[in-house]
Amino acid sequence: MLIYAIVSVWRAYRKVSRRATQLSSYALDEATELERLTVRLNEHGFALEHTASELFPKLETLSAFLGQPLVAATIPWLLRRAVRRPYRRR
Repeated sequence: MLIYAIVSVWRAYRKVSRRATQLSSYALDEATELERLTVRLNEHGFALEHTASELFPKLETLSAFLGQPLVAATIPWLLRRAVRRPYRRR
């Protein structure tokens, strides 16, 4: 019985050790990928920041305009007129 328990514990230890190695390898791969993405973002970060500083105020103005109920209600009508498809008459 003692030998069976020792063998079971040894097998479980090897299985856990193998999975820990796989997990460590996976974590290293993910960390390498994150590092690569970070370097890429840092390369283009200034351009993105500059674009965002110009674009966000315009988006805020547009969202404030589109948030008004009358404007939101007329957008479907404007889209239908733009593609020249009037509402269906029933």
